[in-house]
Amino acid sequence: MSSFFQEPDSDDEIPQLPPELPPLHPVASSSRASSSRPSITQDSFLSRLEATASPRPGIRTDHEDGIGEEMEEEEEEDEYELEEGEVRRLGKAWSRERGTGGILAWEGELVDSLMDKLEQQQKLVDTLKSDPDTSEEEHFKLVLVQTEMERVKYLIRSYVRCRLHKIEKYSYHIILTPSLHSLLSGAELSHAQRYTELLHTHYSHSVLDSLPEWLRKMDDTYGDGLSMVTKPNPNLPVLIYCTRDCGEITLDSGEQAALAKGSTHLVKYRLVETFVLSGQVEVL
Repeated sequence: MSSFFQEPDSDDEIPQLPPELPPLHPVASSSRASSSRPSITQDSFLSRLEATASPRPGIRTDHEDGIGEEMEEEEEEDEYELEEGEVRRLGKAWSRERGTGGILAWEGELVDSLMDKLEQQQKLVDTLKSDPDTSEEEHFKLVLVQTEMERVKYLIRSYVRCRLHKIEKYSYHIILTPSLHSLLSGAELSHAQRYTELLHTHYSHSVLDSLPEWLRKMDDTYGDGLSMVTKPNPNLPVLIYCTRDCGEITLDSGEQAALAKGSTHLVKYRLVETFVLSGQVEVL
């Protein structure tokens, strides 16, 4: 008998290998195969939620814009030139609004887009939760999705409340400055006007009506130039992070400070307002 490693005799038949078997595929159960609901056991659950939902026309649904995307910090040179997810953009707008004194431009399109996606995902989550075929593992994933959705809702609520606080604090200044009206949404501008009217009516009935006529003004300016109208403080210190080289700025002391890429500074807002509005620096 010849060994397996020895060459076979010329008269012996060379053994043939068995035909290659086709790759095995997992067989789904009959109940899963017949169900038309989206599967949440493969890939990213949030990306499948986004792919399954039917968005409005004009709203992006790329994975990078998903509510539950993992925001990995890249260290390439063009990190801040790449398109960012909507949640990260909202977080930057929220930090910028909280860290600065004046009212900034309303991010209406961004908020509307996120609210639309939240509504779509909530409907899909409700559908999956009511499906009897949803497993225990899938129910746990739904809880994670709902937690992420609540995080985004918190960002939106805090962003709106911060702007509302500024509008009420500087309502007279906003109404008297037409250039600021374009920074507010229609609802915000209407609220500022109504709030100013209510405030003036309250002060008139409680105090001003009992004073002489020349003391009833609420927008008067004193001899030293001090105005009664509350305005944002341009000298408010802000903590910024430079996302690119912004050159040098001149401090009040006359010294020069270089705003290099990757550096962090605590400076007066009026010195870096241009860079903040252009997005060259981030407010921390």
